[in-house]
Amino acid sequence: MFNFLLVFILLIAGVNFASPNLDSLLVQSIGGQTALDSLKHITSFRAEGNVNLNGQSGRFYELFASPDYFYLKISLGNIVLVQAYDGHNAWQKDHNGRVSELVGYEKKALLSNIFFESSSYLLPDRIEGGSKYLGQKEYDGQKFHEIAFYPLYQDTVRVLIDMESGLRRYMFDKLDNMESISELGDYHSVGGVLVPYYSHTSFKNVPLFTSLETERIELNIHIDSSMFAMPTDLVNDYRFNDSVASITIPFEYRLGHIWLKATINGVKKVWFIIDSGSSANIFHTSAIANLNLHKEGSLPVAGITGYEEVDLVRPDSISIGSLTLLNQIAGSMDLSMFDGSLNDNQEFGGILGHDFLSRFPVMVNYSESTLTVFNPDGFEPPQGGDVVDFQLTMLIPTISGELNGIKGEFMVDLGNAYGLVLHRSFVDRYHLEEKLDDINDNPSGLGGVGGRIDGKTAYADSFRFGNTILQSPRVVLPDRGQGISGSEHFAGNIGNMILENFCVLFDYNTNRLIFYDSSVESE
Repeated sequence: MFNFLLVFILLIAGVNFASPNLDSLLVQSIGGQTALDSLKHITSFRAEGNVNLNGQSGRFYELFASPDYFYLKISLGNIVLVQAYDGHNAWQKDHNGRVSELVGYEKKALLSNIFFESSSYLLPDRIEGGSKYLGQKEYDGQKFHEIAFYPLYQDTVRVLIDMESGLRRYMFDKLDNMESISELGDYHSVGGVLVPYYSHTSFKNVPLFTSLETERIELNIHIDSSMFAMPTDLVNDYRFNDSVASITIPFEYRLGHIWLKATINGVKKVWFIIDSGSSANIFHTSAIANLNLHKEGSLPVAGITGYEEVDLVRPDSISIGSLTLLNQIAGSMDLSMFDGSLNDNQEFGGILGHDFLSRFPVMVNYSESTLTVFNPDGFEPPQGGDVVDFQLTMLIPTISGELNGIKGEFMVDLGNAYGLVLHRSFVDRYHLEEKLDDINDNPSGLGGVGGRIDGKTAYADSFRFGNTILQSPRVVLPDRGQGISGSEHFAGNIGNMILENFCVLFDYNTNRLIFYDSSVESE
């Protein structure tokens, strides 16, 4: 599992147009009563400036129109990331231009950001929320007023107000298990309202930081509403033979992973792992060392056990059988932890993730060791099967399930060679170590990006998703929570030792998984 931290990058890069406060603090923080009166007449703005992400320079462009329309684009060289909200739908555009809807906690996080961008804490006819004065707090040797804000009356964002200047200096936020701190400064008067032109955001225990320097802000401009609408045209970055309805590709199922052959740039033949838990295709750095691929920058990624920085490269093509992915940005990192899984005459090339699986309906047939890729035009799935709707979170399909009758959200991860990995917060919240059977140390541990962590194995009474009930499934319990396994939002991660009991269809165009009996005909 490897996930570019796109949502975190975008959510920390806003203008934060006005300064939040309460009562008299509020008026002082934005420049007085005149500023508050001016703020009420600001119905739109456009802002732009420079952004620095982990030392990588780029530009940001932001639009807002009342009451809650929002658009943010970050350009880092040839990498363009977008998040937007049209008043109803939240959406994003990823590193390869693929558009997907934001739902669940990612949508909530975006709306929380808009809560501040739209000055909703000052103008209550916009996004709902609340606030509370917490008193004085000492931070970094200085005393501040501390205020808690509750965007959507849900998560808490704490803000520290400078007691001398009355200006907002620090913001503390949390997104799932990631805690951020933003320092604000370089205030300018824009339309009579004091606005921070500089912010620096970092994350606790995560190698991610960003700095934002605003160059200009324009107020009360006309913005075409189409700027905020979710695009309907799909990026066309693959070649599929239109004369056939499907392509069947053999794979090897070994050590819990799905391995298949692929060719990079028409010349380098290597083996890839299929991984629905990866938000992008990732190359093993040594496999592309002699291909002279153009570097496009870098992005931080979250793995199942930690975080790392990943270089981005752009190959001309990746060919899987008669199917070809064209000109897609991919990651590049040391994946030598997989080298020992192949024979001496086989070279490991990397991971095929969201940028492969999201382009077509794909059926994984474990019993026949075949991957059937369907032409998305006019596709109709085979009859039967248990249809389970999914949502994309961090570009990973996630479904609702029940472990021993306890409901939770679970990632469906073809890159997980284990069975059902339960996240530490879910285990602790429901005291599962007291309720599971046959708990033993797991000598092999749990490995991936960020290293290896110890854990235990156990048996649950049951695990249910859709209309399917698995009796006495084996589960893995990490000893501590970090990386994806430290998520407080997700209950766990469904891997191949569960999925191999079925023939599974992944259809990202309709956001559904279909679990068939393993004997289903896929063509």
